[in-house]
Amino acid sequence: MNALRTLAALLVLLVLAAPAQLVSVQRIRLTFAQEYSFSVNSSIEYIFDFVPKDDEGAWPTRLWVRSSGGEPAQPLLLTARQRSGALTWQLPYLSASGRYTFYELTRTLCYDAYAVNAVDSPDCADDSALAVRGAFSLHVSSACRSSVRLDMRATPLRDWRLPFQSDHRFAVDQTSPRAYLYEFLEGQDHVRLVIASDDDTCATVSVQNNSCPVGESLAEEKRRSLRMSMMRSGAVQLARSQFPHGFFVVALVEESDVACTGDDAGEPEHEPEWLWEATFNEAEVDAVAHVDPLSRRKNFTVTVAAALTRAQYAVASVVALAVFLVFYVAFLVLVLAQRFSLCKPLVAPKAVLADTTTGENGVEGTDADGADGAAGVDSRARRHRRRRRDSNATLDSCDDSNSDEEPPAAPTDAGAAARFIGGDGDREQPQTAEASPTPFGLPAKLNVAALARRHTRTLIARSDRYLSTLFTVAVFYALPVLQFVVTFQIILNVSGSLDLCYYNFLCANPAGGLSDFNHVFSNLGYLLLGMLFVIQVRRRRSRRRRRPRHEEYGIPEHYGMLESLGVGIMVVGVLSASYHVCPNRLNFQFDTAFMYVLMVLSMVTIYQSRHPDINARAHATFGVLAVLIALVVWGVIGGNAIFWAVFTVLHIFTILLLSLHIYYVGQFTLDKHGLTEATRGLRELPAGGRPLYGARLALLLIANAVNWGFAVYGMVTMATDFAGHMLYVLLCNTFMYMLFYLVMKLLHGERLRWYSWLFLGSAVATWAPALYFFMYGSTEWSTTAAASRDLNHECKVLRFYDAHDLWHFLSAMALYLSFNALLTWDDGLSAVKRTDIAVF
Repeated sequence: MNALRTLAALLVLLVLAAPAQLVSVQRIRLTFAQEYSFSVNSSIEYIFDFVPKDDEGAWPTRLWVRSSGGEPAQPLLLTARQRSGALTWQLPYLSASGRYTFYELTRTLCYDAYAVNAVDSPDCADDSALAVRGAFSLHVSSACRSSVRLDMRATPLRDWRLPFQSDHRFAVDQTSPRAYLYEFLEGQDHVRLVIASDDDTCATVSVQNNSCPVGESLAEEKRRSLRMSMMRSGAVQLARSQFPHGFFVVALVEESDVACTGDDAGEPEHEPEWLWEATFNEAEVDAVAHVDPLSRRKNFTVTVAAALTRAQYAVASVVALAVFLVFYVAFLVLVLAQRFSLCKPLVAPKAVLADTTTGENGVEGTDADGADGAAGVDSRARRHRRRRRDSNATLDSCDDSNSDEEPPAAPTDAGAAARFIGGDGDREQPQTAEASPTPFGLPAKLNVAALARRHTRTLIARSDRYLSTLFTVAVFYALPVLQFVVTFQIILNVSGSLDLCYYNFLCANPAGGLSDFNHVFSNLGYLLLGMLFVIQVRRRRSRRRRRPRHEEYGIPEHYGMLESLGVGIMVVGVLSASYHVCPNRLNFQFDTAFMYVLMVLSMVTIYQSRHPDINARAHATFGVLAVLIALVVWGVIGGNAIFWAVFTVLHIFTILLLSLHIYYVGQFTLDKHGLTEATRGLRELPAGGRPLYGARLALLLIANAVNWGFAVYGMVTMATDFAGHMLYVLLCNTFMYMLFYLVMKLLHGERLRWYSWLFLGSAVATWAPALYFFMYGSTEWSTTAAASRDLNHECKVLRFYDAHDLWHFLSAMALYLSFNALLTWDDGLSAVKRTDIAVF
């Protein structure tokens, strides 16, 4: 232990006895706008005093320095000192990724505001050169014994301030960021900052408070600024409350395009693992290592424009509200028109009312549409019909009615089902001995009476269950969504990263705590029109309850499903508005989830009209929708080749299974018996070589062709926007089914009322521009934030709404008009027996 202490003492003495290296300090006074060169090593330290002349001190200073060599491990240290603070850099220095070594830099030094009209205390009086306005000193030292040449130049920035309503152009490279100041004019509370470029070089633009020092590196920008990555376009609206003394706009070119494109092709290649690769790929590796970073140069055009006033906000909001209130006014006019005898026949269909002598269905009054009905049937026929309905002759294949009523059994042979075909409705038709057997005992022709044998109360309960299930799902889905997107908005406000939310920044009008108020507000149409549709359905239900119709006439009521469509429109509006609080890749499914629900519910509602007993139950439908949304989430987050293979198989399998289920009127089951019967039906065609249900088969063949086309297209392209792909699939299937239903009605001699044609025509006329504006696109969440900004465009309507806002308005109208067509297109069958209403 003593020996160790002795050795340590000797080492200390040797260190103290070693001659200290002498460092000479030279202080030199320099002027602006001239380039100087000096040799620097570890034995000398320079203090350069830059003193402005005339008005040079009234401007900030742009300092440029360059070294002729050196290593980042032993760099030149440079410190710029002003009365208001100091900045330190080193030369050479490594880029943020460590890929490049830079030997020059340019930085902006704020003008010394404290030197202007400053009043020094006696203890702090300064008679040095730094007391001059705009003066600064540059201290330079080196840790390397070898001499390095240092070049420098200080230049006053006379174009320091950004003009209002005028373009300002400048160029930036990797080592030379640019900073410019904008100060709010008198009475100016908001401005729009618009940045454009004519090339795809990746850059970062930040907005900082008017305070020194100016952050001109990525690390500094991330700590204290609003910032965005951009290639060709960028914009943001700024408020005086955020920047009371004005703001700096700082542009910095990135060392690669990865931040803007997401493509890592420009990243450094990995080390060769084999001698063969190291030998033959040497030239390629060297080529990557010697890329010149200074070749990355970008031109900018910056414009500070006026923001919208409060009056313009109010006008745009009131106009949108007035457009949707027109629909309410039109509805009230039609309601009042039913009170006049001249208009009543035009707006209210005739219907056969129930017999009130039985005391089961309420008192006599107007029917659900306000029209006078025909006389009811007698109680004996009613009792006879009920006995038939409760018999075991039915085509309902479901073993659970979801009601308190015991479900009847399924048919066991062709005769059991055939007894409900044709005739006048109350007489059972005798089965002929010549009738050929058909798969699942199905008749050759179907009518609604054969598929509506359950009690009306049961059908109503099933339909209403859709509405209650939709409410439950909507509440449990929407509440976490709201919490999620509000958190995103808070993170954006705190972090300052404008890459977090994919707005159309050229038409993002903030209000309150929302960065993009107009895209949230434009969803108002979904709420108002969805509510109006629910009111219409409720009114029909109420009037039909007061004066019930005869159960043997017309299409069975399914108001619960129709109300669920109206509520679904409202939920679409809530979720779309939530998504637009902060749209991005992580929450895009919020915007489309209930669009999927609406499309599926629309098809189920259409099918329910002619197949009330065999329609899918609410829990089964929403179970399928849950699987569908899970697939969408998987596709959005990780839509790779494995996912597309799995989805394509599921898509095709589901279409084939649904096709068999629909063709065989719900009797097909995925088991040995079901497969055997379906195979026999396809192999043994009825007499004449025609399929059992030709029109139904034609629809299914078209639907299969379209869906197989979508499946193949998705598998080949593997599009990153899987949520949009799924939406197109469901929209196309819904439109096809609506078109098929309409064509089949006309082919069977069924006529639509004039207002149904009006709804259909208006829906088509609205869907066309709506889909155009949807495809037009102002953002793209499936790509990078910078690439999404390149799709941004200016507001198109009232300087407040863009193409996507118009999609919100028009799609809300189109959904409302389409659902009104579903509500009314069977009004002409109100006085037609169900035995005369075809199933298709």
